[in-house]
Amino acid sequence: MRTKTVSRLYASALWGLTLLFCLRVLAQPLSRLVPALPAFDAWHSGLLPYPALLLSQLGIAATMVVVNLRLVRGAPASRPRLGYWLALLGTLYFTAMLLRLALGYTVYAGSAWLDRPLPTLFHLVLATWVLLLARYHVRHAR
Repeated sequence: MRTKTVSRLYASALWGLTLLFCLRVLAQPLSRLVPALPAFDAWHSGLLPYPALLLSQLGIAATMVVVNLRLVRGAPASRPRLGYWLALLGTLYFTAMLLRLALGYTVYAGSAWLDRPLPTLFHLVLATWVLLLARYHVRHAR
């Protein structure tokens, strides 16, 4: 498969994950206005005050957009070493969030940090984005 086609496939998937994350960022404040959405506090664990959480989410979303745009504009140079580090980080992150989800539903049900599935699900979205970017750099970049 040609590199440009490969980078478009990865970019499409990365954009989809970015969109999911951005919808999450928008959904939390909208939950105060739209009763059909989960309650405001269901969207975060309370570990960070909401203003700090929002700033970090905006920074993460901006980073995701910049990386996605680089893929859309053309495949960046191969960075397999970066890909391996991203794969390690993404795997640890994904595994930790799966563990958090499992513990929140079992042993630590009722825990303020562990028993909140929405934040954990969106952490899984972020971890998947990191893993997909890692795979691109390791296997498909020029």
